[in-house]
Amino acid sequence: MASYIRAGFGFHIGQDFDRVTCDTLIELAPKEYAMPGHVIGYIAGDPASRLAFMRSARVRVHVVKSALRHDD
Repeated sequence: MASYIRAGFGFHIGQDFDRVTCDTLIELAPKEYAMPGHVIGYIAGDPASRLAFMRSARVRVHVVKSALRHDD
């Protein structure tokens, strides 16, 4: 089952925040601690991003559960 952050929803990376412009694949990490109603996951970074925190190959993000959609 694949999970995605739905277009227009945001995510946190520490104190930084950004939004996705299209549905973005996320690898969920359910065993990692997240605030109530949120999940931790990993998304692909973008070396050409205007945001320094997004330039890694793999980025750990904190996302509200309602921002996710799942494909069966």
